[in-house]
Amino acid sequence: MQYCERHEMHHCADCSPRAPRGSASTGEWDEWPATAIIIHASGKAHLPGCTHIVPADIRPPLYGWVLTPSSGAWRRLTPSYPLCATQGNTERAAASRCKDCDATQ
Repeated sequence: MQYCERHEMHHCADCSPRAPRGSASTGEWDEWPATAIIIHASGKAHLPGCTHIVPADIRPPLYGWVLTPSSGAWRRLTPSYPLCATQGNTERAAASRCKDCDATQ
């Protein structure tokens, strides 16, 4: 099992190979790394597989994203420590996490 960058630990049961959440088929999220963080215009951060978003809709100007966030970025994400998009619409910044995505972490 690999080191989990998101949770900063080895043997992370939450991030070991997983099936997509909800109704998304495997093929829809294949192009997204499991560690990616997707940022909506509302300032909400989502993870690949989230049922609130459709992969085909993830494009600028509505979305920005970080394909390789720094270690622990998901847990640090708060209004006082926002995550800025590095791709897509790089003016997007997330100040909160999707509750459904967060529940899987």
